[in-house]
Amino acid sequence: MGRAAASRAEEDGGALDELEFHWGSAYDIALVDDMWTARRRDGRGGTLADPLPEGLLLAIRADYAALPVPRDLP
Repeated sequence: MGRAAASRAEEDGGALDELEFHWGSAYDIALVDDMWTARRRDGRGGTLADPLPEGLLLAIRADYAALPVPRDLP
């Protein structure tokens, strides 16, 4: 793995950790094939997706503001 690829992997891992820390109790968050996704843990709605973690964060915030997800789900 080249230096740029290693740096990108570290950045993606850090962004994923950050999203999961703040939103993981309400959303299942993943990075698959360069697409960031989040699905509500309460099963409502569809999958949120964006090619950038910042875009996914905005989508999560909007979704949560419209209809909060209970934070005590299994």
